[in-house]
Formats: sequence, C-alpha cells, structure tokens
Amino acid sequence: MIEKIKLTEDLKWILERLNSYGKGYIVGGYIRDYLLGIEPKDCDFCTDIEYEQLKVIFKDCSPKEIGKAFGIIQIIYKGKSYEIAKLRKELGFTSSRNVVDIEFVSDIYEDLKRRDFTVNAIAFDGKNLFYPSSLALEDIENRILRFVGEGAKRVKEDPLRILRGIRIAGEKNLNILDSVQEIILKNKEEIKRVSIERVQDEIFKMLKGKNRENSFYLLNKLGIFEELFPETSKKINLKEVLNKIKIVKSLNLELAIIFFKSKEELSKLKLDNKSKKSILNIINQKDNFKNIKSKYEVKKMISLIGLEDFKDILVLEKIEREISNLEIFLKDILDKNEPIFLKDLAISGKDIISEGVTEGKKIKLILEKSLESVLQNPDFNTKDYLMKIIEEAFNS
Repeated sequence: MIEKIKLTEDLKWILERLNSYGKGYIVGGYIRDYLLGIEPKDCDFCTDIEYEQLKVIFKDCSPKEIGKAFGIIQIIYKGKSYEIAKLRKELGFTSSRNVVDIEFVSDIYEDLKRRDFTVNAIAFDGKNLFYPSSLALEDIENRILRFVGEGAKRVKEDPLRILRGIRIAGEKNLNILDSVQEIILKNKEEIKRVSIERVQDEIFKMLKGKNRENSFYLLNKLGIFEELFPETSKKINLKEVLNKIKIVKSLNLELAIIFFKSKEELSKLKLDNKSKKSILNIINQKDNFKNIKSKYEVKKMISLIGLEDFKDILVLEKIEREISNLEIFLKDILDKNEPIFLKDLAISGKDIISEGVTEGKKIKLILEKSLESVLQNPDFNTKDYLMKIIEEAFNS
C-alpha cells in the first residue's frame, strides 16, 4: 500500500523538515483518501516537536497559532496553508464535547488511538505506515467504516462523530458496519448535545461534498435527521429529495428542497440573511412559476427575487416539467441586456429630486412606476421618456 502514496515536493519538504528536528507524520484524511484511490485535497501533519520550536522551524512560513492548547500551528508554504499538530491523547470531555484535558505524547500510536474511525487512524512518515490495529488497512481494503475502539464511548465523547461518520461513509462510498449502525441508532439522541453551529457545519459539508445523496440517505436511515429536524423528517418525500439533491449544485437550492414543506424549521440553522432570503424566495415563489407565460412576467419575477434565485427555481422546475419557454425568455432578456431592476433605469432618485419632488415615498413610487413601464417595453428606458413620468407625477 505504501507505493500508492505519492507526495508532492511541497509535502515532502514539510515532512522532511519535521523529521529533521523530531518525528513528523502526515495523518488522517490525506492517507485515507490515497489508499482508497481518491485524490486527496487537504493535508495535515502531526509531530512530537514542541510548539514554540515549531514556530522557529517554520519561521519563514508565516506560522500562526490556531490552537495553542492543542499544540496546533498553521503554516503557509508556497501559497498553501497546512496545519501541524502536536501528538496528543485526550483525557476527558465535557457534555458539550469541549476537551477537559489533554496530554502531549511522543508516541504516534497513542495519537492514533484517540481518532474517530479506523480509516482515519493511519499515519505516514514518508517511508512507513503507522496504525494501531490491523483493522485500519483491512477496513480500507474492504471500504468499511468502524469506530476506533469502543464505538459507544467514541459517540459519547463527541456525538458529532455520528455526523462525521455518515458524511465520510457517503462521500467515500464506505459501508457502515451493522454493529456500528446499531451503536449510532442506540445513541442517536446524543446528537442533540452538539451545538447547532457544529451540526450545521457538518451537514453543509455533506451537501457540498461528493455523493451527497448517499450521505443524506444515511442521515435519514439512521434517524439522525429526525432527531435534529423532526417536523421536516415527517414531511419530506425521501426518494424525491434524494433524486433532486443529486442533480442540483447550489447549497441554497439543496436546503430549499429539504425544507420545502417545513420552512419553519429552517430557522434552526444559523444562516446569513442573504442565504436565508434566497432559500425562502425559492420555497415561496416556486409554485408561482407555473403562472409565468410571458417575457414581461419573467422580468417581473426577476425584479422581485433576483436573477440567481430565479435561475435556481428554474433548475427545480426543469426537473419536474418542460420549461423551454422560460429558458428562451431568460436568454433573450440577458442577451439583449434588458433593464430589470431600479438600478438599470435611465433615471435615478437625483433626477426626480431635481424636478422638485422631495418626499421619499413619492420618489419611490415614481421609480417603481418607471420600472413597470420599462419592464413592459425596454425601449421606454430613456431619460427623456422617464422624465415625462416624473413631470406627470409632479403635476398630479
């Protein structure tokens, strides 16, 4: 298996530097993915070198403290960031999974024993592989996901490991052992102890990752989604949701599909205002698309919800019905660069004020009336024509 692991010159340089001053290893997902035949993305290192010494060794790589309590630094080498962590074992956890105490160690096997799953408990020093149990390589070979050590204990230490396991299994096409599934089912309520921020982060990684429909299927099969979002779990058509999220590529669109019939539970997520608005636009306006019959109505809807949300709803509509007419209208609008929003008008609020209209509400009404005229006929978007609308409003 070692011959499968090929390192870039950058990774070799970091690893060799660590091994020049102590012990250095590449650990976790990078090794797992390489052995599974998947191109790795991120690469993390671990070492027995003291924290302060690490900063000196990599002084030319902008070393930054990102977890001093855990002995973690971040370095930048040739424009890319890497994390280097001190070898450690964890001595205890609080109920919300804040590690109570850790102990730095020099033995790689001690560090690997604390990890969540056997496929992640493999390290590589550039020459040799290290793993605390032969199960690690067997599980890689057989594409199996199982906990390191006692599964129930691992879940109670940090229930987020349930979500992480589901994500990895779905994304990497691993089979979760029946015994592991049983542990998850028996301990699924533990997930409620985890902060919504950590839960959300893991679920979003699932939805952004490869084979997201596999992960979401497991999330439902093992009862975890029901624990987190009970109302949504009752209302979704799982087969329909899986078919749709397999096709779409936008996170907002995926969330709209999942929470389409239970938008109230969407409020459990810590979303930024822009994302929340977009998701609600998709949910609230999708059914209205069936009434759109003209180019004017397409522009009217875009002016209401924005171009990107309009395109997202079109993706959903295309899954369900023939929408070539809407696509033709949209293409024509964009090709001709037809005005859609207030900012596209040939006049602005300053032009209205220059005509003596100072009341804010009246200015807004004039702009909206101008936009309505322009949506119906783009040729009306000239300053001369729109100024006539201002004059009429001023004299009315």
